[in-house]
Amino acid sequence: MTLYAVAAVLAVMAVALLGPCSTRLARAGWVVRAPRAGVAVWQALGVSALVSGIGAGLCVAVERYHDGFAGGLGRLVDGMTQGRPLAGLGLPDALGLTLAADLAIVLGFLLAAITARTAASRARHRRLVDLLSVRNEATGASVLDHPAAVAYCVPGFRPRIVVSAGAVALLEPAELTAVVAHEQGHAAERHGLVMLPMVGLRKLFGFVPYAALARFSVGRLLEMAADDYAARRTDLGALISALVSMATAGAPPVCTFGVNGAAVTERVDRLLHPSGTARRVAVAAAVACAALVVVPVGLLLAA
Repeated sequence: MTLYAVAAVLAVMAVALLGPCSTRLARAGWVVRAPRAGVAVWQALGVSALVSGIGAGLCVAVERYHDGFAGGLGRLVDGMTQGRPLAGLGLPDALGLTLAADLAIVLGFLLAAITARTAASRARHRRLVDLLSVRNEATGASVLDHPAAVAYCVPGFRPRIVVSAGAVALLEPAELTAVVAHEQGHAAERHGLVMLPMVGLRKLFGFVPYAALARFSVGRLLEMAADDYAARRTDLGALISALVSMATAGAPPVCTFGVNGAAVTERVDRLLHPSGTARRVAVAAAVACAALVVVPVGLLLAA
């Protein structure tokens, strides 16, 4: 198979993964049975599409060497290090190299910028919480003197679990414990890191189905994963009661994760009717993730 043929296959893969596959995954019902597995598939979808897009561009760029993908890539790198990166570069080669470079550079800068801005926002919020809150020794949470019933996690290396005075007044002790455990689930499983790439993609590439759908879908699944974390450590009835009580409360700050998050009705329903197939779904999702990453890499190595 020529490198041009491999490039065409990879380009079709990238378009399919970012378009129809993302749309189908956003509508899939199986993800609620194993939310962590669903998040992993979303991540693998994005990584596979990125590898496919960059790989397609590089295949076109190194075809002129007639030395396979690895050999051609080596010669391209040699040309760049020796100060003649454009030697013998035709229009198709230039277009392919531009595509690969743009994807790598734009997404790299995007992730770096979003990471820096979000980290700064979270650090500022943590400082405000430390100044304005009182620590609840029973739950380990920071209590803010505010009448609205809100509970949320401020991610970071030293995350803060925050509950408002309104939430403390609204909830029974067991319910408050369950709410704090939910937020501890976000902190323990590093959901803040998982969401970082999704934040900027929608702003920059909102016209792409993957970018438009991933943020909401992954956020919804992370809330379910935090529900599962709390359900394993606290009373299930108290957790469900707390979710219902907090459903109409105020929304948490945008840089945080809150128990007041979306899809509360769906989350309560899945807690009331747990699925016995979650482990099998997780195994199938792991196989799918491996295939999504291995296929484009295998095509490039075999080219």
